[in-house]
Amino acid sequence: MKDYYNILGVPPTAPQAEIKKAYRLLAIKYHPDKNNGDAASEERFKEISEAYIIIGDAAKRNAYDFTKGHHKNYYGQNPASGAATPATYLILFKSIKNKVLNSGGYVNGAVLFKVIDDILTDDTINFLLYTGQVNTNNLIIDDILVCGVFLAGDLKSALHKKLLRLSDGDPQFPIKLAQLSAKSDNVLLKPEPQNNETTNAAAIILFIALLLLLTAIIFYAITH
Repeated sequence: MKDYYNILGVPPTAPQAEIKKAYRLLAIKYHPDKNNGDAASEERFKEISEAYIIIGDAAKRNAYDFTKGHHKNYYGQNPASGAATPATYLILFKSIKNKVLNSGGYVNGAVLFKVIDDILTDDTINFLLYTGQVNTNNLIIDDILVCGVFLAGDLKSALHKKLLRLSDGDPQFPIKLAQLSAKSDNVLLKPEPQNNETTNAAAIILFIALLLLLTAIIFYAITH
């Protein structure tokens, strides 16, 4: 994922007001109307707009920082609105999933849940359902389900309720959920590194869960 802070010329610790100010100045400078339709300025304007869509929104910024490893407070502001598309959310959730899978099993479940929950609000779910991009929504669901393997009981249940809404009656969702839930209870959430044996155990369990998820997806593709 791109370095959005660098694009806007602000540090990762910048408050939202500073990010908004930087975006406005750059947007005015590079707006196509101010540059006689110059192609380079137009591309720069698109890049600036993309950066602001992510880090100009508190919830999306938390998710972005989580994937980039920035040290910030994940329990900060409430999410603000942003001109996102279903693909924007897919990229964010995929990045979160990749971060989790590369963590070696050392996942802070509370932080992970907060990051996902702040993005997957009721408004976000309504927006994703309204756009009708079923394939994108299913990919988002799959990525979040994989992350959910590392969550404790109540957090996992809260997330699954939201995903049930987003699945919009997809008959494959309960199957994927049951398969992952059957395996995920054994995944260890380790705040501090212990040893290679426990790390490998978590990795093996996660691999099995992913394999079952892939099997469900293939079954769905064959039968529909």
